[in-house]
Amino acid sequence: MNAFHFSDTPQRRHRVHRQPGSDQVVVDGKHVAVQALGGGRFRALLDGRPQQLHAVPDGDAVLVQWRGRAWRIERIDATRANAAAAGSEAGVSHAPMPGVVVSLQAAAGQRVSEGEALLVIESMKLQMTITAACSGTVQALPVAAGQTFQRGAVLAQVKPDEEAR
Repeated sequence: MNAFHFSDTPQRRHRVHRQPGSDQVVVDGKHVAVQALGGGRFRALLDGRPQQLHAVPDGDAVLVQWRGRAWRIERIDATRANAAAAGSEAGVSHAPMPGVVVSLQAAAGQRVSEGEALLVIESMKLQMTITAACSGTVQALPVAAGQTFQRGAVLAQVKPDEEAR
């Protein structure tokens, strides 16, 4: 069984498991029937009501758009997660996919809290808000509205608060 996670707020993380050989996924322990409609479109039965969503694979993740919001659902791989955490800089936000900057929500020198919006990006018709990974001061936003970028590009740098280190 593949395990995934996503977060809709900085304080809440969801766990998603796909049931092997079925059209069921389990979100936080709740079974959800999902039907593929083709072209990245899906129908999910949530609380007895059909919901339309759009999903696009992106490496080990899936980008999902539902009810006007976008999420990046990432596969949990303990080996990769531990290696990435050890090698990454605190407060640096990298582009999860190639795209274009829609708008900047913060500026260099601005004090931000963990989870606060820094910028909005768009890729494959999906908009995603890049948020601060930690509380601190924005050191750099090396992109401008309308600028394109590649996957892995640094989109924002936040210097963590001293007490958070």
